[in-house]
Amino acid sequence: MAKRTKIYSCNDASSQQSDVIVTEGGESETTIAEDKTRYEVKKSFSVTPPRIRNPSCIVVSELIEEGKTPNIVPPLSGLFNTPVLDESPDFQFPDGHGGINHGDAYITMCSDMPADILSGFGRAGAKKATTIDIVVGRMASVNEGKGPDPGDKVGNSFSADAARIYVSQLTKVDKNFGLAITDKNPMTGGPKGHVGAAIGLKADAIRIIGREGIKIVTGKAQGVKLGPDGELNSRGGKIKKPAPPIELIAGNNIEPRTYPGGKFRKGKTTVNTLQPIVLGENTRDCIQDLGKIVDELASTVFNMALLQQTVNTALGITPLAHHAAAVGAAAPINLQAVISSLHSIRANKLTWEMNYVNPECRGFKYICSENIKAT
Repeated sequence: MAKRTKIYSCNDASSQQSDVIVTEGGESETTIAEDKTRYEVKKSFSVTPPRIRNPSCIVVSELIEEGKTPNIVPPLSGLFNTPVLDESPDFQFPDGHGGINHGDAYITMCSDMPADILSGFGRAGAKKATTIDIVVGRMASVNEGKGPDPGDKVGNSFSADAARIYVSQLTKVDKNFGLAITDKNPMTGGPKGHVGAAIGLKADAIRIIGREGIKIVTGKAQGVKLGPDGELNSRGGKIKKPAPPIELIAGNNIEPRTYPGGKFRKGKTTVNTLQPIVLGENTRDCIQDLGKIVDELASTVFNMALLQQTVNTALGITPLAHHAAAVGAAAPINLQAVISSLHSIRANKLTWEMNYVNPECRGFKYICSENIKAT
């Protein structure tokens, strides 16, 4: 038998009330069964949330801390995936376009609009700029992470919204997301990055998981016949590069770094932040061939040392002048073999550079990837 029962209410903006029975010191079910009229639970309440949180709304954690036990799931508490009190800002969907939202989750179907209605290709009324914008947590990071006040009017923010998937037929994806521009070729994007169909994803963390593998592929599809050039880009243009680049940029920074000179390094040294990755097998072969050149050099130096030792010994022990002359005459013949070996080593070293590490020659085993770069 319950000792004492109280009714807590949560009123919305329409003055509709939802009552929750909270029992202290006993089983509530018995009390409700005995007196249903007095403690009637009104399960219907408005789905239109208040703009400002009502202080009388129930906070379950506070009730539990006070030693009280709720009999049912409190309205607008969000427990067990029930409706939660909505304190989301006011986002105005563009006129003439479709969109739905549930609380602070939105799907907007409109033209390219990275910010407000005066942004993107939608501002100029561009055709074929259809966009699907999926967003949760509008302006979530403002006010030190507290977000905007309920009812504040907001637009799109690629930097402050919590998470977004932006699918657009025509957009400036690099500019919109504030990305470092690496390809400034006007044929593929120009100084403001890529322009065209794009998909942008942004959140605090993104995970791509493939149980049997993940592939990141650029370029044309194989076996597609869409004219003499095969697959085209979204605007019907040719895909200029046979292997468009893949760039892995940590920190969204590609500016070169400069290091001052020091005791063991004269003058300043500039190092590119974004560099080509190395190809594993080519790098392996490069190191192995370099090892062979070092072995040849070591063998030649060893032979030179043996020859010099023989000459020094002969000159040191012979008392006869004509013996010393004979040793001197034979030395050039032996030294010629050493010189030939050194010439061969130098030629091998130059060939090694052209095959593996010379960026101007870019030999068939150049160790740097021409299409994949990383910081």
